[in-house]
Amino acid sequence: MDARQIDVAFLAFCGIAAILLIFRVAILLLSPLDLHFDEAQYWYWSRDLDWGYFSKPPLIGWTIAATTSLFGDAPWAVRLASPIAHTLGAFALYALAARLYTPMAGVWAGVGWLLMPGVQFSASLISTDALLLPLWCAALLAFHRFVETRSWGWAVALGAAAGFGMLAKYAMGYFPLCAAVAFLWSPQVRAALLSRQALAAWGVALTIVAPNAIWNAANRFATVAHTAENTDLGGSLFHPGEALNFILSQAGVLGPILFVALAALLVQAVRAPGRIEERERVLWAFIAPPLAIIIVQALLTRAHANWAAAAYPAAIVLLAGLLSRGRIGRIALWSSAGVHAALGALLAAVTLSPEIVDRFSDKRPRGLREAAAWAQTADRIEAEVAALAQTGPVTAILVDHRAAFFELAYQWRDSGAPPAPLRMWVLGPVAGNHAEAVQPMQPANGGRVLVVSMTPGYWTRIAGDFQSFAPRDAAEIPLGGGAVRTLALAEASGFAPAPRDEAFMAEFR
Repeated sequence: MDARQIDVAFLAFCGIAAILLIFRVAILLLSPLDLHFDEAQYWYWSRDLDWGYFSKPPLIGWTIAATTSLFGDAPWAVRLASPIAHTLGAFALYALAARLYTPMAGVWAGVGWLLMPGVQFSASLISTDALLLPLWCAALLAFHRFVETRSWGWAVALGAAAGFGMLAKYAMGYFPLCAAVAFLWSPQVRAALLSRQALAAWGVALTIVAPNAIWNAANRFATVAHTAENTDLGGSLFHPGEALNFILSQAGVLGPILFVALAALLVQAVRAPGRIEERERVLWAFIAPPLAIIIVQALLTRAHANWAAAAYPAAIVLLAGLLSRGRIGRIALWSSAGVHAALGALLAAVTLSPEIVDRFSDKRPRGLREAAAWAQTADRIEAEVAALAQTGPVTAILVDHRAAFFELAYQWRDSGAPPAPLRMWVLGPVAGNHAEAVQPMQPANGGRVLVVSMTPGYWTRIAGDFQSFAPRDAAEIPLGGGAVRTLALAEASGFAPAPRDEAFMAEFR
């Protein structure tokens, strides 16, 4: 391999990656969008660092704590780690593809990752995927280099990437499964994973994950239980429509051209498995298991489009390596990059000016509605508290949706505290989310309460938990595009919740 070719390709990739990173950080700085309530929840976690949280492992809280300690709590600072992490992940894929194939394949892999629709969307907000996927990319590179060299250094790097990946999202658990499939399909992988150095990788990963496992054990396995609940296996277990929707949604995650190309390569691999080179077999081992598992999950119940995202680092490397070999493949790569760049420009335009959507739709997308007008919502609630406070102290603001809890906590961050203690109404016998776990409504807070309800089905149940309950005029907060956020309001006192026994839950259901 020509060293000059490597240098030119690497410098070209560095330039593209730097331009995209600067562009994405600039969009974050200029965007008027408030945090989505999941992002606000992660910010809330970052105020109280721990080894685990109710619904996710701890890395996202730690990461937000790092960026906000440097740059403050503005939305762009909360989200800042996301585009940086994805850029680092792209460098890992560049290195892997360049080593497996050619330097230009490395460029296509790195740029393909940065322009992939799912990554572009992920880089515009802070989420567990934004940390998991770059760590998966790093682990994939370390896995290949460890198999190739059997070095202790790459073994430690593999264990560290896999361990921190588990602290980002438990979907990293697919990685050892994929490695096991590679063990079956590749003699070279088999020899490496039976070495002493492989034990070091396992040891490093387990050492990193151990504190979170201990935290889970001490907290009734809260995060693990919540992750298991997401599988939703309690009802009918045959939904072919959901499986089809999930498969089609992957064209939106990977991009339509690359989706078709990957499907064609899969068909080719199934028809002639003996013609697949060992490096492709290893890559397929890191593509097929996550996709197969989530397709089965969708068939049984449901699956979100991003649940199989761990399959795509290896997929991008495979596509870059194979498509860059021939003229038709390179046309597909260029066409895909053009389509994805156009989608990125559209995403940037909507992020900078959400009202653009109103010109083409009579209803704003759910994500934009959920992230809109929380400052105005907080102002209206603060005004309601001030009005009540004229006739006596307000002992709590009670909300019944975790979105309201975390968004309001974030909006009141600069004032140091809410205008009255912010509390969460608890529906069931045990906490169903982090807000219910850490700030549940208690009788001690029930002297004089402003009730703020976003869930119409809860209204009568909340009223039944108080001795006195006087509805006030509802508040409607414009969200743009004709959408509104409706808040049902009441003044209540004497909080004495009904027992959350089976009879209560059965009647509620």
